[in-house]
Amino acid sequence: MKPNPARFGVWARILLLLLGGAAASLGQRHPAGAPAPLDPERGAQEARALVAELLALKPERNSTNTGWVRIRDAAGKERQIPARFEVFLTPTHWVSAYETLPAPDSPGGVRLTITRAAQQPNRYELRDPADGGAPPPAARELTAAEIMQPFAGSDFWIADLGLEFLHWPRQQVLKYEMRHGKSCKVLESINPQPVPGGYSRVVAWFMVESPHGLIHADAYDAQGSLLKRFDPRSLEKVDGEYQLAEMEIRNRKTGSQTWIKFNLGRE
Repeated sequence: MKPNPARFGVWARILLLLLGGAAASLGQRHPAGAPAPLDPERGAQEARALVAELLALKPERNSTNTGWVRIRDAAGKERQIPARFEVFLTPTHWVSAYETLPAPDSPGGVRLTITRAAQQPNRYELRDPADGGAPPPAARELTAAEIMQPFAGSDFWIADLGLEFLHWPRQQVLKYEMRHGKSCKVLESINPQPVPGGYSRVVAWFMVESPHGLIHADAYDAQGSLLKRFDPRSLEKVDGEYQLAEMEIRNRKTGSQTWIKFNLGRE
């Protein structure tokens, strides 16, 4: 299917539920908000309202596009994997899919689907590449431990692509703070039972202004050490509208970085 840039604008606005909102906001300026810390009761109330609004976001229609996953290891060596991104809807839920495509140094064939429904946990299914020309294996549903693993060898874990931290039971808006020139709510999400090597805490900066674009996020391990840093990176103007063209995640433990780049309709 040929990518449709107009339709992909919808997908980019929904990507990770929020990143398109962040992309649109980066083309604007907003008045500063007071960086006031919140008392715990108010912070919990604001967190419940914010998370409920974020989880209620959904695309308006199906969409598809292609792009690249670019990985740079700690030694500076890079590799690039072509990928396809899709969103499709049903009467009860919507699904986002991430699939690697064949390349000279990669057979492709990794396909991740994330099924989302109102007031339900995310469902993650992964199909691994086929071996030696065999038919593709069936997709398998992933456990909570298995989503804390890389997608296609990148620094984006499967949990990152589903913004799994929004489903954790402990949420608190810590304060209002400026980030990249935007007034943000700083949301702290706590995982009370982190899997070995996984995230125990995520601190994310969401724009105060709806649709609360994600400006930045830090993820911490079970020892409280900073593990990952996420940022939307690049914008392009398509049909008069700014869209997210690239996002980056940095692994502070390994020294590696990964970028996901979207074609936005270009071949």
